[in-house]
Formats: sequence, C-alpha cells, structure tokens
Amino acid sequence: MDKKDRYDGAIALIKSQTNYTEEEAIEKLEKWEGNYMNVIKEYLNPNFNIKREKKDNRSINQKMMGEIRGFMDTATMNFEKRKAEEEKKQEYLKRVYAEFLEVKKSYPTCKYDPPRILSCDYNCPNPLCPGELLPNKKYSKMITNEPVNTVINL
Repeated sequence: MDKKDRYDGAIALIKSQTNYTEEEAIEKLEKWEGNYMNVIKEYLNPNFNIKREKKDNRSINQKMMGEIRGFMDTATMNFEKRKAEEEKKQEYLKRVYAEFLEVKKSYPTCKYDPPRILSCDYNCPNPLCPGELLPNKKYSKMITNEPVNTVINL
C-alpha cells in the first residue's frame, strides 16, 4: 500500500466520520500533517488541543497545611522504613548469634562470648571465633598477610 492509497483512505475515513466535503477534508488533513485522528477530534471538539490550567482555589492556610501534611507523611514513611530495616537487622544478628552459640557448644575451650568477653585465644579451634583482640582493635584471625602496596616516588 503506497502513500497515495493511505492518503485517500484517510480522506475517505474523515468524510465518513464528519460531514466535511472532500476539499475540507484535504485542507484539514494538510493542516494536521496527515494525522486523521486530530482532524476528527477537531471536528468533534474544536478546542481539544487547548490545555486548561488547573486553578488552585485553596487559601494560603490550606496550602500551608497541605505542605506540612505532605512533609510529615514523607517523614513518617521514612521512619517506618528505617524501623523495619533495623528490625530485620536485629533478627539477623540474633540468628547469627544463635548459630554461633550452637557451634561454640562443640568447642568448650573457646572463651569468646560477646558482648561479655570480646577476646579469645590466638589459636582458638572454633571456626566462628575471631581470635584474640589485638591492640589495633583487630582480631588475630582476621589479619591477612597480604603485602601492602606501597607507592615509591622516584
């Protein structure tokens, strides 16, 4: 189907949906750059393309209270979200601590018992025990012997 057939089809459609003559249909179709839907919309409502501006009839006090309400709603939603995240975090920590206590039963020599005792032996056999708490606030099992990349300025 070529452009001429489509154009003629659009004119036929416009004529069937409106009571425009062929000349009026061609003129309106050219005005709307081939968009036959806009031609029909204009026929049904000549002002369809005009966007109406919404007028706010609220008083200054109503506007102010609306802003405060919106701000408080946002603050409340953020608080509830943070609270739910904190509860999930606490549940996770309880689950991890319970798992640690279960594993610790297998290793009676392990002294690590947070939050009361934060240090254990350097070579504690418990795989979940972090080891001895060193003066630099790191645990002995968490220190890696990877070489530190140093920059040498020449």
